Amino acid sequence: MDTVILQSFRQHAVPDWITRCMRSVQDWAEAQGYRYEFVDDSLFEYVPRNLREKPRRSILPLTDLARLGLLRDRLLRFERAVWMDADVLVFRPHLLRLPLQAGAMLCHEIWAGLDRQGALTLDRRINNAVMIFERDHPLPGFLHYAATELYSQLDTTAIPPAALGTGFLSRLGQLLPLRVFHQVACLSPVLLDALVHHRHPERLAAHAEHYGFPFHAANLCRSLHDDALDDTHMCYVVDLLLDNHGALVSPLPTSTAS
Repeated sequence: MDTVILQSFRQHAVPDWITRCMRSVQDWAEAQGYRYEFVDDSLFEYVPRNLREKPRRSILPLTDLARLGLLRDRLLRFERAVWMDADVLVFRPHLLRLPLQAGAMLCHEIWAGLDRQGALTLDRRINNAVMIFERDHPLPGFLHYAATELYSQLDTTAIPPAALGTGFLSRLGQLLPLRVFHQVACLSPVLLDALVHHRHPERLAAHAEHYGFPFHAANLCRSLHDDALDDTHMCYVVDLLLDNHGALVSPLPTSTAS
């Protein structure tokens, strides 16, 4: 199937770990025989000017809208278009595979957080760090329409950063049987902290068990980092995941290699 893998990021002051993440995706895509395309800030040209000029609290909802516009455009030229966030790291490229005849898939998420008592919480969600759409499937058109209407009507100076992403998609998934891709997990700051400081391995184990599937790449959640996670920490995380092929976050069952 004629496939394009799409990523976007700014072209100035790019953190080294982001460059390495994108390179891991590009190398994987080329090994699979897919077309790889990087889009810079011209991504926002896929949003009407009147929406781009609205005052906003966060750029993330605008990015969520723009990526849907880009995907719809590329589906005019390719049989399948796949979006991957710039902070997705592929650490098992030999195992990461796009399903055949997926139709439309979003990304499975188990979000690891902490409650007020410091206990681990694990919440099931759907995100758009990875989106897989095949030509003529109705979902990308619907999502683009819905996101455009929401961004047009809502107060963009007040909506949460994930309003058109994880928030919207998780609620939609409670109403519609959305298909989700299980091979790319979301590593929250709680899990990244465990990796960086070599503590709370039980949190990593609990997330992997609750996730329910081996995963071969991870979204490293750049937009949610605080001052406790800097670029040096994230370079260390990238090194760690690549060196052990993700074994610390997603042990492979001994009986299978997929």
